[in-house]
Amino acid sequence: MPSAAELTRARTARRGVAVMLVVAGVVACLLNVFDVAGGSGLRLALTVGFLLLGPGWAAAGFLRRAPAAHMWLLTVGVGVATTLLAAQVMVSATWWHPDLMLYIVTALSVPFLLRHAVVAQ
Repeated sequence: MPSAAELTRARTARRGVAVMLVVAGVVACLLNVFDVAGGSGLRLALTVGFLLLGPGWAAAGFLRRAPAAHMWLLTVGVGVATTLLAAQVMVSATWWHPDLMLYIVTALSVPFLLRHAVVAQ
């Protein structure tokens, strides 16, 4: 059984990741809305990073006292699956609007990420 200090550090880390993902998702959407291209690749890095980690962390945050490895495996797996499913839906429907899909995924993920930022388990 982990000690109270270990649980506190784990909760703090989980809160920090959730807050960083909320910020990344919102900033990625804002950069997309204002069509900020920039030569640094910041928009691409934030968008890809959020899409691969945001939805997964929103789901993984419901695990209670799971080891960090389980959290990150579930996070990456759900993130990749969500991104692939969204892309498949867009291709199959011949409706290629990745900007709108980013907004939809962000709108679905951010409330859960905020919940995990407040109530880390």
